[in-house]
Amino acid sequence: MTFDEVLAHVLDLLQRQGRVSYRALKRRFDLDDEYLEDLKAEIIQAQRLAVDEDGVVLVWSGEPLPQQSSPAAHAPQREKPSGIPEHRATPDSPPVAEREVSDAERRQLTVLFCDLADSTTLAGQLDPEDLREVIRAYQSACAEVIQRFDGHIAQYLGDGLLVYFGYPQAHEDDAARAVRTGLSIIEALSTLNSRLERGRGIRLAVRVGIHTGLVVVGTLGGGSRHEHLALGETPNIAARLQSLAAPNTVVISAATQQLVQGLFTCWEMHTPALKGVAQPLAVYHVRDVSEAQSRFEVAVTRGLTPLVGREEEMGLLRRRWEQAAEGHGQVVLLSGEAGIGKSRLVQELREHVGSAGAARLTWRCSPYAQHSALYPLIEHLQRFLQWQREDTPETRLAKLERKLQAYHLPLHDVMPLFAALLSLPPPAPYPPLALSPQQQQQQTQAALLAWLLEDVERQPTLLVCEDLHWADASTLEWLGLLIEQAPTAHLLTLLTCRPEFRAPWANRSHLTQLTLSRFTRPQGEAMVTRVASGKTLPGEVLQQIVARTDGVPLFVEELTKMVLESGLLQEREDHYVLTGPLPPLAIPTTLHDSLMARLDRLATVREVAQLGATLGREFTYELLQAVWPLDEETLQRGLRRLVDAELIYQRGVPPQARYVFKHALIQEAAYQTLLKSTRQRYHQQIAQVLETRFPDTVKTQPELLAHHYTEAGFNAKAMGYWRRAGQRALAGSFGFRRGVT
Repeated sequence: MTFDEVLAHVLDLLQRQGRVSYRALKRRFDLDDEYLEDLKAEIIQAQRLAVDEDGVVLVWSGEPLPQQSSPAAHAPQREKPSGIPEHRATPDSPPVAEREVSDAERRQLTVLFCDLADSTTLAGQLDPEDLREVIRAYQSACAEVIQRFDGHIAQYLGDGLLVYFGYPQAHEDDAARAVRTGLSIIEALSTLNSRLERGRGIRLAVRVGIHTGLVVVGTLGGGSRHEHLALGETPNIAARLQSLAAPNTVVISAATQQLVQGLFTCWEMHTPALKGVAQPLAVYHVRDVSEAQSRFEVAVTRGLTPLVGREEEMGLLRRRWEQAAEGHGQVVLLSGEAGIGKSRLVQELREHVGSAGAARLTWRCSPYAQHSALYPLIEHLQRFLQWQREDTPETRLAKLERKLQAYHLPLHDVMPLFAALLSLPPPAPYPPLALSPQQQQQQTQAALLAWLLEDVERQPTLLVCEDLHWADASTLEWLGLLIEQAPTAHLLTLLTCRPEFRAPWANRSHLTQLTLSRFTRPQGEAMVTRVASGKTLPGEVLQQIVARTDGVPLFVEELTKMVLESGLLQEREDHYVLTGPLPPLAIPTTLHDSLMARLDRLATVREVAQLGATLGREFTYELLQAVWPLDEETLQRGLRRLVDAELIYQRGVPPQARYVFKHALIQEAAYQTLLKSTRQRYHQQIAQVLETRFPDTVKTQPELLAHHYTEAGFNAKAMGYWRRAGQRALAGSFGFRRGVT
């Protein structure tokens, strides 16, 4: 995003919430200190829309949030044009830098539309002033849930809400976040209804519709009112699905269901004809969250692709387990980027350990609970105690007491501690806690550690704690205590994390750090064959899959599955054959959100990534600087951040530096976010700069100019360069044949 886009998002967030911490802004928009200071200067001093509070919080001081437009004005149900006119470059078009650059972009978005059921009846029952208070309470309850899952409220539409997941900040699980939000809104309303029923004698119900699809999102409006809205059929379909939902239910499309399959229990509904939608859609009613805690757990239930490679890593983990089983406790910190195969390796070790009859515990940190103290331990305890949703607090206390009685822990001390940890009322037979918060935290951590170590004394144990990059501070502190005591326990503690995680513990002789690398080409090819159930794929298909996935196992698996399901191949006895020409392979929908999340973490420099992606998988600093519309310092700062985040690799030092995208799919994702008209302008400018400033490239790589002019829409100029490229290729081929003879 440009500075103006970031500024607009920050002002919108600040105006809606009233207060926001600088730390939250830095995390949400991935700002460095210098960028944050520029924003503060603009908001506080130049526009005078906020004030600083103790150097920690930004407080809104501008006009209150204007009243939202009526549903009739902006509701997604309204008919919209099927598309917007696209700019087509012409020979007389001015250079890119002279035109205003649009802030709009193309995205895969999950849209949630939530609306009150029977709101007309409700309006007839209440005085308008009372109705306003009820609607405000309902909106507040919804907004709290939406904020928890990091959704973006695009519009309040009377008694409806239009919510985006995947903009302005993408997450790798946006579809799941949207569905969880829908279910949680219904749950939050049950609490609100208890209050409304007592005070006003009414109950509220909502209908929720969710759809995932391609949109163009950017600023719309005129005069003094502008909004960031998504255009396309996706918001319309979400609104249509909402109208199909029964009160207090969530309805999702097949596109969304494909992305969350297995994470929720869903029933397929009839396939209705939706107004304005050409083809009938499969529609699902979401009943509840399933037992699966991750997409990997879902994959386990369906059968995993056999493990490829990783013999050395697996051998090391087995050796550490053997040491732990003999009483020499070990800790392994397993690191690697998303999709590299950490969970697959963990599962292989779990199966190995389980075959020997050892105990296995698995805890998972959650992106939704990064500020919830001891979340993975609490979640494990709730499963261990076999709590049911309908259990009363008294029933849960009884289950806790029965479990603790099987251990040598002093019930007199630990029952009140665990009751408080699990948000239960003080147990009646036990004395109330009379501790300071710090003392209570220390004693609770000690009790949890004693409980685990007593289990470990009974039999060797594998403890897995996944996704430490989402761990809360209290969990990391408790793991530090466990690591200190691990050497004398029959315990292997296996911790997984992504590269950005920085372990807060000092090195220990019993702590091993293991980083997973990408597959080699033969390993990637072997995995493609295994995903295809041992049948070989045509050579050009295999080559394109391996080239585009860059050795990331998840990318290999998802792209291979997409090809097998696409209709491009026909299955034979022991192989596949192409049914026609092979087009460039698109990004699987299952990977879109994950790739965009990586780019959005660097939102302030994404424009550098987009322009670099237009140049190609590999590009030079000299050419990028020649087409870059802003100052060189901004360009170099952006490149440094992309290199630091390992989205691109650098060889050499500017101005002689060369850059290459770490993943072809990251380059493709950055390129695909550009509007078609913006892509054309970029390609046009690149071709013109190559012609005027890089004569050697024109002479030796005419196909490069042909490509850029083709994508810019200058077909006549492109044909000339394609002809020169063909002649050059023929001349080279003739010269080669003469040399051979």
